[in-house]
Amino acid sequence: MIKIIYFLKRKNGITPEQFKHHYETSHVVLAKKYIGHLLKDYVRNYPTFALLNPSNIPEGTDPVPYDIGYDCITEMHVENQAAVEEMTRIFNDPAVNPILVEDELKFLERDQIVMITVDVLNNGTALG
Repeated sequence: MIKIIYFLKRKNGITPEQFKHHYETSHVVLAKKYIGHLLKDYVRNYPTFALLNPSNIPEGTDPVPYDIGYDCITEMHVENQAAVEEMTRIFNDPAVNPILVEDELKFLERDQIVMITVDVLNNGTALG
């Protein structure tokens, strides 16, 4: 299993609520239409609070919220590298790409999208 993570920043001039609404009601629909058959899981995480260096907050002080600079952290789980390559092919297909780009321009700062792939290690417990 491969996890693909996208760090997404909302377009200047739209609210976090507008960003989330557009993503969930438009872009997610497009993603499911074009690559849904490849996805084992598709999770959108909308940060509500963040701390920088959370284990080093001086006693007696309130934690200071930290702006991570992204409005959504999206996780896509796919079976294998072949699925990643197929997603890339679909995203760049001349018939599909303009549709995705047109939608992204409505709510994303496209030049600030960060994508990473990660190896997931999970031993089934939080403490193990």
